[in-house]
Amino acid sequence: MMSEMRVIGDTLPRKERAILWRKTLKNNIAKKRGRTLTIMAIPTGDESVKSLSLPMLWVYVGLAVIIGICILLTSSYLGMTASVARSYMEHMNKDSYIEHLSRENAVLSSLNRENEKKLQEIRGKLVQLETDLAFLDSLSGDIAEIVKGKKSSTASASIPSRGDYERGTLSGRQMEPAEIISLVNSSNQDSPLLERATMFSETTDWLHELQQSADRMETQLNSLKKSAISYRDRLEHTPRGMPTRGRVTSRYGSRRHPITGRTQMHEGIDLAAPTGTPIVATADGVVLFSGSRAGYGRTVIINHGYGFQTLYGHASKIVVRVGQRVKRGQVIAYVGSSGVSTGSHCHYEVRVSGKPVNPWSYMN
Repeated sequence: MMSEMRVIGDTLPRKERAILWRKTLKNNIAKKRGRTLTIMAIPTGDESVKSLSLPMLWVYVGLAVIIGICILLTSSYLGMTASVARSYMEHMNKDSYIEHLSRENAVLSSLNRENEKKLQEIRGKLVQLETDLAFLDSLSGDIAEIVKGKKSSTASASIPSRGDYERGTLSGRQMEPAEIISLVNSSNQDSPLLERATMFSETTDWLHELQQSADRMETQLNSLKKSAISYRDRLEHTPRGMPTRGRVTSRYGSRRHPITGRTQMHEGIDLAAPTGTPIVATADGVVLFSGSRAGYGRTVIINHGYGFQTLYGHASKIVVRVGQRVKRGQVIAYVGSSGVSTGSHCHYEVRVSGKPVNPWSYMN
């Protein structure tokens, strides 16, 4: 019938087709209203059969309601399931994030402890380096004083070690740890831990290089101090200057002897001075001879080491004894005219490896 209506409707005008469709729809609804659904209940006993007749329209409406409820319940269930799933995933994400934060916190805590350890190491290296610099400064000062002659070479013969200096001091001032690393802390308080770790590592390497440089400098300064001590000791044991205040009356070399009149070698220099004028040692040394000697009268001979000896003759009085250590400028005798002499004077000789040399080169 519907196919026939479609064929007929296609041949009619548009307005008539609409009227025809409305009539057909009303007829179909009326027919369905007339239809019923009968539900019968047949008992097993002698009771009568019970039946219930429902209009088909109600049945259709009920089915639609049931289907709508089912769809609503299904959508609610699916929504609740999705919500639970989202809550579960959020919970899992939170747990995972918390676990990630815990691991990151553990790593940062470990890194922070490592940074603290490196910071303590830097503090120790700074204090050690400060001590070493103070020691090297003192050592260079000792060398300068030795070379200038302000410090005795015998008193400085032993080279002190860095352990003799108090750690963490410079020029007698105690350094506080906060003062030592104030620059490091002030410039890196806001730096990330990884940047701090990198900076601490680079600083440690830099301090290690400085420490190695300080060690090399210490070795060089110790060697230089030994050389300075040796130089100063040789200088102090090398004859220098005048043995007494007087005028030169006879120089070193061949001359006519004032008493015998014969030409012979004069192995020293004669310095005329009043009797009792002090005679001093011209270098550090040990008295080798003290007493009367043929031709020289009262004589003092001093062994200075390094092959040097000095002789002081014709003294009126001797004030040192054999074996006594004397220093440059120390009074050892007094001018006189003992022995073969024509007047009050001091005969002064310098001997190198046992042979007399011209004293004049050691007197200027």
